[in-house]
Amino acid sequence: MAWLVRNAQVEQVLCLAPDESDSHCLVPLASSGMTGLEGFVLALHESRHPLVEALQWATPRWIPPGPFVPELPPSRSGLFTLSLGRAPPGAPPPGLLLVAPGGTELSPDVTWLATHLGAHLTRLYKGRQLTRLEAASSELAARVNAATEELATQNELLRRQAIQLEQASAAKSQFLANMSHELRTPLNAILGYTNMLLQGVNGELPAPQRRSLSRIDSNGRHLLEIINEILDITRIEAGRMPLHLSEFRLPELIQEVMSELDPIIVRSKLSVNATVDPHLPAIHSDRQKVKQIVVNLLSNALKFTHEGSIQVKTSYEVATTTLHISVKDTGIGIDPVHQEKIWDDFQQVDSSPTRAYGGTGLGLSICRRLATMLDGRVGLESSLGRGSTFTLYLPRCARRT
Repeated sequence: MAWLVRNAQVEQVLCLAPDESDSHCLVPLASSGMTGLEGFVLALHESRHPLVEALQWATPRWIPPGPFVPELPPSRSGLFTLSLGRAPPGAPPPGLLLVAPGGTELSPDVTWLATHLGAHLTRLYKGRQLTRLEAASSELAARVNAATEELATQNELLRRQAIQLEQASAAKSQFLANMSHELRTPLNAILGYTNMLLQGVNGELPAPQRRSLSRIDSNGRHLLEIINEILDITRIEAGRMPLHLSEFRLPELIQEVMSELDPIIVRSKLSVNATVDPHLPAIHSDRQKVKQIVVNLLSNALKFTHEGSIQVKTSYEVATTTLHISVKDTGIGIDPVHQEKIWDDFQQVDSSPTRAYGGTGLGLSICRRLATMLDGRVGLESSLGRGSTFTLYLPRCARRT
């Protein structure tokens, strides 16, 4: 480089590089051994530099590889270039642009040395780039390893938490099942003796006593329903709810449900009607569970409808061999933001202690779980203040699982 300075009268060193970050690599290489000379990276994409304007370089891909002496306009006669290294097609070649006074003639030795200097600089540049890439790769690998270790740690933590949650859920289900059995035994005895007294087994009772016993019987049966719901949900969660598949007809089942809930329907003073197609095909499923779902859906409609009507309808979709049982009411309706919440265990739209409607919040959850066991599902269409329509979709033939 010092020889070039003396023989080529170099006044300035311009370093060709793809981007500004390469200045840390090329400038020290280009200006090595040259005291008092200016070295900087030439921004090839900016045409404001006089050398770029003179050579009319718009993009780096127009830079020819190897050494060359451009034809410069008179206004730029004091500029010439040397020592360009080779680069892949479409990439700017790293190298040097040496600026000397106008009229300077280059000897063959200067041209030869400049050419080899450019090639050497290219190798050095690539080596520096490789070193930088290796360092960046090592840093990236270290980060990836650290992230992988952290991910493995978190996965193990999540696995342990999942096991703990599963054990806690199993313990809760077992506790509820045990407590339900313990409560149901004395409750059945209470209901049995109450029924005997109401039937006059020990003699006819006065009307006030019969009314009191009727209240005991009504509240006892309500408590028994709650206990049975808890037992059902624990059996389903534990996988101990068996299926008893048989062939039956929906019209008879719907009539049974209407008869069973008739006392509640009469007290509600609502218009409750069932429209059942007598030509529906027989269904092969668990009759008791289908009945339980329909009872829950109709009971739910009676509970949340204060005036208007409730309509039970059945239909059959031939294309999918699916039977539909819908319960449509004119009740309070359900806001769309709460429509997923009502399917969860022990959940109601209003779960506060001062809520207007009682119950465990298990009815719809049991309906959905039982429908899933029967290869079906329960759908909901509702809007606040405009009633709700719950529809049970069941395949004509359920599979035993």
